[in-house]
Amino acid sequence: MTGISAIGVHLPRARLERSAIAAAMGWLTPDLPDQGRRTLAFWDEDSTTMGVAAARVALAQQDRAAFGSLDFCTLTPPFAERQNASILHAALGLPASCVTQESGTTQRAALIALHRLMEAGGRGLLVAADRPVNAPGSLAETRVGDGAAAAVAGPDDPCLGYLGGATRTDAIVDRYRAPGAQFATEGEERWLRDVGWQGIVGATIAEALGNSRTDPDAVDHLVLASTLPRLAQRVAREAGLGKARLADDLGGEIGETGTAHALMMLAAHMPKIAPGDTVLLAGFGQGATALVFRATEAISGLDTGFETAHAAGLSETCYTKLPVFSGLLPWDQGPRGRAPVMDALATAQRYAPALLSFTGGKCRETGAVQFPPARLSANPQAPLRDTQEPWPMADLGGTVTSRTADNLAFSRNPPSVYGLVDIAGGGRLMMDFTDPDAATLRIGDPVRFVFRVKDIDSATGFRRYFWKAVTAQTAPVQERQEARDAEWA
Repeated sequence: MTGISAIGVHLPRARLERSAIAAAMGWLTPDLPDQGRRTLAFWDEDSTTMGVAAARVALAQQDRAAFGSLDFCTLTPPFAERQNASILHAALGLPASCVTQESGTTQRAALIALHRLMEAGGRGLLVAADRPVNAPGSLAETRVGDGAAAAVAGPDDPCLGYLGGATRTDAIVDRYRAPGAQFATEGEERWLRDVGWQGIVGATIAEALGNSRTDPDAVDHLVLASTLPRLAQRVAREAGLGKARLADDLGGEIGETGTAHALMMLAAHMPKIAPGDTVLLAGFGQGATALVFRATEAISGLDTGFETAHAAGLSETCYTKLPVFSGLLPWDQGPRGRAPVMDALATAQRYAPALLSFTGGKCRETGAVQFPPARLSANPQAPLRDTQEPWPMADLGGTVTSRTADNLAFSRNPPSVYGLVDIAGGGRLMMDFTDPDAATLRIGDPVRFVFRVKDIDSATGFRRYFWKAVTAQTAPVQERQEARDAEWA
């Protein structure tokens, strides 16, 4: 049976309080909501890096060499003309034979790709990620959130077995964005609810139930990818899904995460699904897609990473970080921020395995590990030639050996925090530390590695990517902040 074998999610740790948005922009838009919060991607997170993070969770127990395809779905690609999926492919260490493609232009893109994967029955990886950008002070700015989700599709021991589905295409304009426009324009909410969700989605759900030979009363869970209030109840009632348990729309604490939202809601709802339950997953956007699954015994041990990511959130009350991080608010970067960062593309390609997948070298003669890899060993006691073998380091983690919080160096979120990291199993590297709590890292703290934006060329917009260190501790941030302050005192 084909189906979904694993799901992984990524949520940025910063959670912008809606009360902060209302306090900053309420003079302009008086009816802004002031309850709850939304995820806020850090300055070095984009849809590609968040997609890598979600995919790493989904691939934790998977054989990466067996994947035949990688689909990347996003409305907010970092590059308009460069295959962003190829960056994910390199960072994840997938085989060269893996076919990569990406799609966007509709929030339903991930469901369309998932439907195709289910019908094809092959083994593939689907990644959806978005960092929505909306006009400052708009209701959309408070409603959305940043995040990513990934799903492994294939016939190998699925946790959600595919029963059938349906997709309908319709030219209805629920939202659009012209080339070169910064912000999308959305249709009138009531019209979209009545004609789109209750009309087109309702008909697609009925078709999917027919194709899967599933009675509406047999549906135990409905995951409807929308944060519109009370919409799921209306759709469930009109579709005859009176017994279905409705998934949390995540609007209160996370926000609507674009193409990732359907899988994000499904991941969050997983703990409530028992083996044997029937799940209906549906979404809307220039048409509709509805997919029907039945949970297997494998769902009992599935960890999507949602609960851990949700619990790791840090409250953010500075509204201006949102327009600065998203590039909407110009700011004085100083002389250190004006240096060009564009690498020679040939150099970037030559060292792509090391830079993107974080692969070092391990000497087969001495066992010494080094980064970057080279033909000549860096070990002064054994300067051997051509003895190194590839040594993946992204999942190893390490320990902080030294650290500096530098207020003079250029940073989009001062101070610039960096230091030496001893990598588990061997090797030492000077690395940037990232995330909102980077300055709380101390010598001896354990860290894990994340794929992030290294820097952005201000003249060309070219982005370089590399791996950075974030805390791997479970101690509360306040406790680590107090320990750091005591050390500095």
